[in-house]
Amino acid sequence: MTLSQWYEDVQTQLTADGINPVFVQPDAKSTLPLVFVNVHVDADMSSKTGTLSSVGQQIDIYDSIDTPPAEWEDFVRKVKWSLSKVTRWHSLTASNSIDTSMGESTPLRRCMLLITLEGDY
Repeated sequence: MTLSQWYEDVQTQLTADGINPVFVQPDAKSTLPLVFVNVHVDADMSSKTGTLSSVGQQIDIYDSIDTPPAEWEDFVRKVKWSLSKVTRWHSLTASNSIDTSMGESTPLRRCMLLITLEGDY
């Protein structure tokens, strides 16, 4: 599988599960909740095949600060469940925070997923 194919599969699966992923930097007009497929890091290159054997992918999930914590956790769980149907990952970490990077606007709930994908990409 190529990395491009994985992104297409992610978009297809998340959309099928009622989640609207975006692949460009969101702005203040973006609709919440939001799943942003962020940057990736090519972690390892196979010397035998010349293909990537490990990729680190960041996916950020945002929602209103007013979303009740239980609803927020359910949405994060839904995103992780949907992603698990696309591929098996080597590792996944989730870090929750309050994001104030939008400046004057209302803070947002944010969950940063860091996924390490193993395989030939």
